[in-house]
Amino acid sequence: MDWPDKVITIVEAAFDSILDKMSYPLEDSVHAPKKSQTTGYQPSLQASNMAPLANLDDAEGFMAAARALKLDPAKYMSPNMSPVAADDPAVTEDNDGATVFETSTNGIMHDSVEVGDYGFSGPGVGANGCGDAASQNNAEPATVVKPPVENTEDREHMVTFQTWGPPETRTKPASRVRRVILKNLPSPWCTPSKALSLIHGGLVESIRISQTGAAHVLFCDADACQAFYDKYPNGIDLDKEKKITVFVEMGDEVDVLSSYLSFVLSVGATRAVRAVGVSMDISMAAMVQLGSGNNRKIEKIIDTYIPGDARSVIFRFTNVEDAVAFRSVVIRDEQWEQCNVQYSTDPCEIANGVHAD
Repeated sequence: MDWPDKVITIVEAAFDSILDKMSYPLEDSVHAPKKSQTTGYQPSLQASNMAPLANLDDAEGFMAAARALKLDPAKYMSPNMSPVAADDPAVTEDNDGATVFETSTNGIMHDSVEVGDYGFSGPGVGANGCGDAASQNNAEPATVVKPPVENTEDREHMVTFQTWGPPETRTKPASRVRRVILKNLPSPWCTPSKALSLIHGGLVESIRISQTGAAHVLFCDADACQAFYDKYPNGIDLDKEKKITVFVEMGDEVDVLSSYLSFVLSVGATRAVRAVGVSMDISMAAMVQLGSGNNRKIEKIIDTYIPGDARSVIFRFTNVEDAVAFRSVVIRDEQWEQCNVQYSTDPCEIANGVHAD
């Protein structure tokens, strides 16, 4: 035999011996099938110099061999590393020699996972390394503690800022119902002037007559609205002989007082505007045309003149906003520049009962 053939024979023998050693754990497994249990044709491995064939369908045998396989940590760890870090507070070692890793969030320890020789165990993990439903349901969720945010930023003078900050405290009271509804009004009473003669005890913001003949009156103060409603639990009797009664009902929804209306009321605005010193050349038709401009709704115009005194005209509107807009127009008009234009008293505010004016 030549020398190259001898070298090839030695290499083949060494390769066959390595294959025999690698297949040894599977053959030695307690779950591997025994030779006596095998049936059918069994090829001769020694004759063909092949490694023993492993049963690929034997999952239990494979897992048993994988668990029995132990690796030396010195082979895959650097000399400077150790299995348990002594200076790491999140890594500890128990009495059995198993390594315990503790997970932390913002420096707060929550859960721990123990790594042994045959898998790991922890919250929601069984002995076989798989989670079971009972342990997962009983496991308490980790609690994340957020650090408090300090509100020290001056956001009024900054282009960008880190936080929105806490909301400002609201000093404005909660909105309440400020609306009463007058129902069963007779036909002659289905006008703003007639309906407002039944209202008293508070300043009126607006009035509206619906198509069904009901008058919706909105007070400026919720307490005045409630007091008026409580005063007439059985309605207002217009004619006891004819049994004509106007029923008083409260609104269903709250009425929000806008910031604009709150401001104009704070400066003394009402739905009535009084002009003193009106020129005698201005007719009633001209005053109606001026007051009803821009779709403003007029309730009544009262023109008073006493010889020797200045002419006085009171414009009453169905809402406060129209009165504010009308006053801003009148004080800029050339024909009314000599007049003293101010807000007048609302008759519904000073009346204590049904009033004619």
